[in-house]
This record gives sequence, structure tokens and C-alpha cells, in this order.
Amino acid sequence: MYKYKFVLLSTLLLSTSYQVWAQSKQEREYQEEAAQVKQEIWDAKDPAFARTDIPEKYSNESAVIIAMNFTLGADHSRRQDHIAMTLHERIKIQDKAALENYSEFNLQKLSRGGWSSGYKLTSFMGIRVIKPNGQQRDIDMKDAVNVKDEHDEKKQKIAISDLQVGDIIDFYIRMNKDASSYYSSPDPLDYSIGEKYPMLDFSLNVTVNRRMGVSWRYLNDEPSAMKHSKEGDDYVFSIHKTDVPKVTDERWLYEQRALPTLRLAYNGLKSSEFTNGMNEERIRRFLTYEIISINASYPTLAAIVRGFPEVLDEYATRTGVRRKEMSKRAIAELAFYYIRYASLYKETSIGSSIEVGQQRKTYSPREHYTANVFRTLLARYDIRTELAAAVPRSVGTLEDVVSLDDLNYFIIAYPDDKPMYCFMSSMFSFPDELPTQLEGQQAYTVSVTGSSKEKDASFKKISLPMSNADQNMDEEKLNVKFTADNMQQLSIDRIIRVKGQYRYNYIDMLLYEDMLTDERNNLRVTSSRDEDLLATGPYRKRANEFDAAFAKARKDMDETVNANIASEYGTKPTAVTYFKVAEHGLEKQNKPLTMHESFTMEGFVKKAGNNYMLDIGKLITEQIALSPEERKRTYDINMPFPRTVAYDIIVNIPQGYQLEGADNLNKSVSNETGSFESSTKMEDGKLVVTVKKVYKHQQEKSVNWPQMIAFMDAAADFNKQKVLLKKI
Repeated sequence: MYKYKFVLLSTLLLSTSYQVWAQSKQEREYQEEAAQVKQEIWDAKDPAFARTDIPEKYSNESAVIIAMNFTLGADHSRRQDHIAMTLHERIKIQDKAALENYSEFNLQKLSRGGWSSGYKLTSFMGIRVIKPNGQQRDIDMKDAVNVKDEHDEKKQKIAISDLQVGDIIDFYIRMNKDASSYYSSPDPLDYSIGEKYPMLDFSLNVTVNRRMGVSWRYLNDEPSAMKHSKEGDDYVFSIHKTDVPKVTDERWLYEQRALPTLRLAYNGLKSSEFTNGMNEERIRRFLTYEIISINASYPTLAAIVRGFPEVLDEYATRTGVRRKEMSKRAIAELAFYYIRYASLYKETSIGSSIEVGQQRKTYSPREHYTANVFRTLLARYDIRTELAAAVPRSVGTLEDVVSLDDLNYFIIAYPDDKPMYCFMSSMFSFPDELPTQLEGQQAYTVSVTGSSKEKDASFKKISLPMSNADQNMDEEKLNVKFTADNMQQLSIDRIIRVKGQYRYNYIDMLLYEDMLTDERNNLRVTSSRDEDLLATGPYRKRANEFDAAFAKARKDMDETVNANIASEYGTKPTAVTYFKVAEHGLEKQNKPLTMHESFTMEGFVKKAGNNYMLDIGKLITEQIALSPEERKRTYDINMPFPRTVAYDIIVNIPQGYQLEGADNLNKSVSNETGSFESSTKMEDGKLVVTVKKVYKHQQEKSVNWPQMIAFMDAAADFNKQKVLLKKI
């Protein structure tokens, strides 16, 4: 699974560097090159792509990939890197589900990409349908329909007419990338071998010019399965596999840690070396001697350091603790919140547009920069710090590193005898909290002060801590009433309280405007809101633009709330009558993130004569219902984090009715991987249901899958439970 593979299959990316696509010369040049690519691929004499028969053992599969070929060529000349990637796939459609997957392709044309200055990307696609009788038909890509046609974004879609079960669809995507290597190296390659359908023949061929410089690793397979050699001025990697089984473990799967994976990163102008991975010595040199100087000259760094004493004095006045008596841990935590505010909540430059919607809340600072801010600021208060580097769990381990960009960098402070982890990943980051991707991972650390000899001696490997299920909690309280004039409609009042890593699941429910206000109030900053937004003086007109953008974001939140309720309960609410974020939970010492919403819902109650049947199990939102295929597990389970979800549900029984069937709601399954517990009681004519579901660990071995199935099945069974409201 190449990291863009799912995009290619479901929302196929077709990009181009042309600014004005409609211009005849550019159109003609594109069509000429498209014809060349088409001839190159369709005329290739690869016998794997001539096959039409499917082995009997795969006759019951939804689809079978007859052949898949991935090729990549990388070259460098005159400060330009050139990357050409081709994915060619031939697949037999064997049921309606696969037919739906391949009956339409979405194509997106982009004139600007995310590489750097001088970036250019042009893509070409071809589709061919082969009928069971051998009749062959090529799809004309000129029939694609424009969905969006703007200067910076162009989207199209093309339907594959008359595609039927039993047909073979053969398609390719060619992507040519060119970029100035003066700015950065090309995007790395991470290709994992394995698909949701079995593959009869798979091949991969990568050719990289020696001037590019490459660091690579081949993981989770026999080393002999991949061949690599030097042929002239090129390095060549090749893999060929037959009869590759399908991957059914798509849930909680880290492909790079489970499937045969080729990882490849370009060194670019930095080095023309051809190396098997990034060794510990190279990482040590970078941590000890290079990273501390990166971005150290940022002007905002000095501004943050200068601005902190005022915030510290205000904190001392507010708490009644003299500054000299303040603990170093309190200082370090306050420094974390101030750096978060100064680098993420405030505007640091005049941008081309005002962004305060969902995207604004995804901003993250550069890790090298915040590492320098932390170590510089904390040194002022004699707080010792170390620089740390770790690999995200989805990437692998420290032994799997192919590039320094694989690593996350952060500071570990020692305000007392207990370390404090200072990782700034988002507006929600807390002091002494690591991103879930780093929890439990190994890390390299080195002192940021002292002589070179002392720094070298301080270099070591440590294990990072991990949160537990009690720390990451989603607690919900629901008060459920039957609408007086329509017993088949429920009125639900819901309070959600979340803490720990669970907070990040709800960041889309928050408004940046309110978060900024809360952050400013917590720190008691003296600057005005407009000063924080760079909307004063010659830029004062931006204040009105921000007001308009804030108003739009607040209006858009109505749609977000509706969409989230629909996603959680599997059906749209008939109306949302109230929504409020009571607590933003931006500081860990304060109340947790708390939201209050009220809405009405239909489809949970069905009339049965004079009685009513309530789908009460649906009130805990949709639960995982495993398919027969999912009950078999090959690979280890990697979940986001250990977690607990708890529900207190009060169902108000209407007068004139009595409840039957509540005993079926009492369940208890608990083992070393997790648990599901539910109980009921009647209080003052109300049914009180208490539910608690726990995933005890972040990772489980595949042999523990049956234990996980036990409590997940209990939750899924609860989800199906009904109770009867019987007319008295």
C-alpha cells in the first residue's frame, strides 16, 4: 500500500502544474504527452497483464487483483529533481461491492502542490474495460466531467459506463513530479505490499540516479525478497511476488510495522550517499551539534522569551505566591502555556487570507523551533533540559529510521526530580503529555548544555511513558424523554466530558475565537485581541475581516454539530436545539473539556400496536460490529491510545406505560485486554442505565484478539438491545 494508494483508488489524484488548463498550447502539450504515456503502458508486453483467468480458490472473493505494478524513476539534473511514478493495476470484479468501488473515479487537478518553490506535478490516467467474452473498450478521459474548476483547484469525475460483475478493469496512473532541489528533497517513498483483495502478481521497480542520494530500508520480510544493485549511474530496487494474500486486518493496522515495506528517502543536495537506513551515530550528531542552531535566530523566539516575565508576574499576583517561592515545575508549566499561546494562538505573520475555521485549529509549530524556545526560556530559570527524538509508532522503531525527518523532536525539562515532557503539537497540547503516536516509544536524548564532551557523554536511549485508560476518558450523561405529541421521537439532552488524549477527538467542536479568548484569559495577557491578530495600525481593516470570519465559523459550527451527531448515532438528528462548549479544557489543571447539546431523534422508537419498542442500545452510539473476516487476525493491533468510555443514561418512562426487557441490558465481560460492563436500575419511574467500555492497552498482540472480540461483541450486542414500553 503506497502511501497515496487509497487516494489513487477511491479519490484518484490527477494533478497538473498548468496555471490555465484551457489554453490550447498547454492542452495540446498535455494531450501529446498523455498519448505517449498511454502507448508506453498499453503496448508493454508484460504477460501478467494479459491474464484473464482467476484460480478457483479465489472464486468467492469480492475482487481479485490479477496484476499490480509500481514503478518509480528518480533523477537529478541542474538543481532539479525529477520523479516519475506509475501504478498499473488489472482487477477482476466479482461482486457488487467491488463494482461500486471501481464504477467511478474522482479526479482532482491541482495547479499548485505542497513541495516547494519551483514545484510542478503532471498526471495522466488511462482506463480499459475487458468483458468476459474478450471484448475490450478504452475509456476516453476527455469525457471526464468538471466538478470544480477554479484557479487553484480543479476537480473532475468520470463514470465507467456499463461496468458489470465479471468484467476486468485495467487502469494506470502516471505522476511526473519536478521540483527545485535547492529548496528541499522530494517526498519520501513508503510502499507497503498488501491490498484488501488477493493479488496474483505484484512487481515493484525503483530506479534512483546516484546523484540523488538515498537512504532506504526494507522491512517485515526476508531480505532476499528485495533485490538491489547498482546499474551504471543508477541504484535499482526490485520486488516480485506472486499469489499475495489479501489483508483483512485493516482495522488498527500499522502497515509499515506489519506488511513488507520499502522505505526510501532522498538525501538530495545534502549527500549522494546510498545507505541502508539512518544509523544511531548520524542521529547523535544531529541532536548534539546541529538541531540546536536550527531556527535559533527566529525573531519571534526572542520576543517570546522577553514577554514571559510579565505573564509570570501576573501569575504570582493571582496565586499569591511570591515569584521567588514559586516552584520550578509551576514555572515550566506556565512557560509551556505561554509558548503555546505565542506560537499557535497569536498571528505571527500577515497572511494572504483570514483563516479561523477548522483548518486554523490544526496548525502546529515547527518542532525545531519550539525546542529552541523551550530550552532558551527554561534556561533563564535554571531549569535543566534535554533534547529528545523519537519515531511515531506508525512509522516503526528507531531502527527503522531512513531520514532525520522521520523523527519527532521535543524537549524534556527537569524542573524537579521528575521529567516534564514539552511537546507542542497543537493548540490542545498539555505540558507533560506526549502525542499518542510517541507514547511507549523509545527515544534518544542529549543534554543541550555543557561542553561537546559532556554532550556526547549525555547521549542515551530511553523509553517514553504511556498514558492509561483512566487518563483518557469520554464520559457522557444522557437524559432521554419521549416527545409528548410524538412518542416515536426522542428528546435527548447530552453532556460530554472528555480528558486526556480523548480531547483531540472533539477539537472540531470548538471555535478558534472562543479558544483564543479562553487562552488570553487564562494567561491574563495585556495585549488586545486585535494586537494578537495583527489587526491594528496599518492592518486595522483586518479586524473587520476577522469579525466576519468568526461569524461564518460560528454559523458553520451548526453543520459540524449535526454531522457529528449523525456520525456517532448512525442517523441524522431531526433538530439540534442547543449546543454549548461549557469548558474548553485548555489547561490540564482546570475542568475537562465539557460540551452540552440537546437534540431530537427519530428512528429509535417503533410503534407495536398500543406499545412502543425502544432501540435503547443505540443510545451509546454505534459500536464496532466485526465481520466474519475481521474475526481472524494476523497482525498485531495498534490502537490510538488506552481509553475508557462511560455512559449514564436516564430514560424517562411516560405515564401510562411500564418497561419490559431491561434485564437483557445487564452485561459483564472483562479480561486482560479490556471490558464491557452495563447495569440497570429503576428510580422514580426512570430507567437508569450505566455503561462502561475499556480498552486497557494501546497495543495488543494478535494472539489476544479473541479476548478483545469478547468485550467488543458484548458492546455490539448491547447496541442491538431493545426494551418494550407496554401500555398499562
